[in-house]
Amino acid sequence: MSASAPYPEFWVRKMRSVFVMFDHDLDGVVKKNDFVDFCIARAKCLLKQEQIDTFKDQINNAWDYFWAGPEKRVNVTLRDYIYNHARTFREPTFQEEQRKWLYVYFDTVADKSGHGYITRKEYEEFLGLFGVHPLSVPPSFEALDTDGDGQISKEEFVNAAVGFFSCTADTPAKLFFGPFLA
Repeated sequence: MSASAPYPEFWVRKMRSVFVMFDHDLDGVVKKNDFVDFCIARAKCLLKQEQIDTFKDQINNAWDYFWAGPEKRVNVTLRDYIYNHARTFREPTFQEEQRKWLYVYFDTVADKSGHGYITRKEYEEFLGLFGVHPLSVPPSFEALDTDGDGQISKEEFVNAAVGFFSCTADTPAKLFFGPFLA
């Protein structure tokens, strides 16, 4: 997909859904503080202190790489956000960077028990870090638990997240962050 071609509408809907999760004042701009401070405030209710410290680093890195983009913006419009995430189509290393970030995130924050998988409760807490309502968790959890064993493995988690940001088709990965908001 070239940078000048229009992005598939379904993919744009997914990106818009994540964007509005953090555009709390609905001004069409997500500021770094809208994203980072909101997530850290949520983490203080859901994580242990050592996880909070790791989460702070992870969220700041996520902003810098995935939201701010190479331009290192502190204010990101929906158009900027879509363009930054469309690097998945333009830059061969972008998905690999997503995977690296997600593996670390899984091990240090999402898998609170350290068992190598996420329970429904852990997934509810993971989505809670981003303000997703607990009632949205069951369908998302079931969609990501591709082998039906009642837990989300690291591979299922990472593949679903990368699929959310890179797949232009309607797949179960669309529910990684819960139901669409926009």
